[in-house]
Amino acid sequence: MEPRKLCEDAWQEIASNFPDFKVLSKGQKLKKVAKNKDIFFEIYFQANRYNYKYSVEFIPHISIHSKSMKKAGINNGYIYGGELGSLSGRKQLKWWQLAGVSYKYTVEEVSELIKKYVIPIFNDFEDTQENIDRIINGSYTQACLLYYIYFFGGKNKAQQYFNKIIKEDRLKKRYIGFYNSLKGIPKENVNLDYSEFSGAMTVKFAYINDIEIEE
Repeated sequence: MEPRKLCEDAWQEIASNFPDFKVLSKGQKLKKVAKNKDIFFEIYFQANRYNYKYSVEFIPHISIHSKSMKKAGINNGYIYGGELGSLSGRKQLKWWQLAGVSYKYTVEEVSELIKKYVIPIFNDFEDTQENIDRIINGSYTQACLLYYIYFFGGKNKAQQYFNKIIKEDRLKKRYIGFYNSLKGIPKENVNLDYSEFSGAMTVKFAYINDIEIEE
């Protein structure tokens, strides 16, 4: 069987375990809209470009987006995402094998891991305000969530989370120094299309939205 067809068959089998999701692109993408009709969840399967007869691999990715955030021009509507290897505590960017006897085991394993690690994340995002408080009070820090918290939770909660990110990051001094350097620049002149280093865009967003660093 051609590698692409093998992938599509596997994706369709995995999708059959999640009837609440709409199946797109021959199973390569699964999509579900939240109850609020604004946030939507996606599971996307990335095939290895080097697949051949004896090695057919793929990576499951997830993403969460907001229509209203995109309309407002905030982070292009992107809220959160990741890949199954990291989310399930395996290795980062883990490839799952479908060739030979691996097929059945992989379909079952990926389905179970999605049920155990991905669906609970999606469920958390069904209740926006409760989820924002959970994120702020929890141990997890992800810079992209700042946009989500600011848009849906307001400046004060965004400031709480921003300072949590700064405090726990090894580049804390760099972020603070960069934030302070922006104070001499009119907000309308801050370039949000260019990132000086990893994390710079988040710092810029905080600055232009009056989210302050609490030193």
